[in-house]
Amino acid sequence: MQRLIQSLLIAFLITGGFAAAQAQPGGGMGMDPEKRAEQQTASMTEKLSLSEAQAAKVKEINLKYAGKMKEAREKADGDRDAMRAAMTTLRGEQDKELQTVLTDEQWQQWVKIREEMRNNRSGWGGGKQKDGKKTDSPGSGQ
Repeated sequence: MQRLIQSLLIAFLITGGFAAAQAQPGGGMGMDPEKRAEQQTASMTEKLSLSEAQAAKVKEINLKYAGKMKEAREKADGDRDAMRAAMTTLRGEQDKELQTVLTDEQWQQWVKIREEMRNNRSGWGGGKQKDGKKTDSPGSGQ
C-alpha cells in the first residue's frame, strides 16, 4: 500500500511539473499585452532612468506594439517565417517611436541593453554566443 502511495505521489509530481512548464511559455509569449507593456516599461524606466513623462509615453508605445505583436503571432498561425517578418517590421516601427521619446544617450543605452539580452538568450531563437558566432536554434536541424 505504501509503495502504491509513493508511486502515485511521484506520478502526480511529475505531471504537475509538466503542467507548470507548459503554463509558462518562454519570453512572456503567453502574457497579455497590457502585462507585457507594463513589464517592459518598468524595465526601461529602471534601466534608462526615465522621467515620469517619458515613462508614460513609453508605456503607451509599448502597449500599442504589444497588442500588434500579439495579433501578428496569432495571424502567423505557426508560420515562424511570417511571424519573424511581422515582428521585425513592428519592432522597427516601435523603435522609431521610442527614439522620439528617449534622449540620444538613453536610446544608445537601450540598444546596448537589448543586444545584451539577445546574446543572453541561450539557444532559443538563434541567439549569439559570447564569441559572436550564431548558435543553432533547437529543432532547426543544423
